[in-house]
Amino acid sequence: MILQANNVSKTFKKSKADTFHLNIDHLEIQDGSFAAILGPNGSGKSTFLKIILDLLYADSGHISLMDKNHKDKVSRANVSYLPENYSFPEDFTIREMLHAFADLKRSALNVGKIDHKINKLANAFNVSYLNKKMKNLSKGMRQTAALMHTFLADDQFYILDEPFNGLDAVQKKAIMDYIFTIQKERNISILITTHILSDIDKTCDTLFLINDGRIINSATKNEIQDQFGSVEDYYLNYFDTKDPVIS
Repeated sequence: MILQANNVSKTFKKSKADTFHLNIDHLEIQDGSFAAILGPNGSGKSTFLKIILDLLYADSGHISLMDKNHKDKVSRANVSYLPENYSFPEDFTIREMLHAFADLKRSALNVGKIDHKINKLANAFNVSYLNKKMKNLSKGMRQTAALMHTFLADDQFYILDEPFNGLDAVQKKAIMDYIFTIQKERNISILITTHILSDIDKTCDTLFLINDGRIINSATKNEIQDQFGSVEDYYLNYFDTKDPVIS
């Protein structure tokens, strides 16, 4: 089991008048699964991802990551994370940035072969601007560089928060093709959040819907196609109403 979360809760104040409650009763992701958590803005997606990675502390509950307690750093040794908001040294080129961050994860990278992996990713992601400085990149280029950083290590579990922001259709396809390839080769597991529902139809095998900090439904892609026809119709069935359907 790649991930299992039980009775995870977190409460914090967004403002003096607004308190947010995250309550995840149960969620699990199997080895080799491509899963997505979908929900409106402010529903708790990013908060939950940060709790999984021990970047935020839960008030209660248990999370097993790679069959170990998620607070054990060994459980996160083979996990890569792409946050929705990230920051890289602006005066570094993409290649310099990747080298700098590779040094932080030597256990997962074969030292001396970093350039080979960088060039492999650049070829797969259609990147011809490795020597361009981060400050001079467009939004799509910057997102691609961040994805290169995420996939630089040959990890087993990739957690991606809005990974396709700013990417055009050609770039998105190239990155998806690479993800599908390594998923078949290494049986990696992926958990993403995204607002681009059409991407989910093409990628994920398991979906979780979250609203107001709670998982309100989960289904496989086959179940969704049989009952609703598409991920978009499945999503709208729960969220395109004043009061979401809860089952």
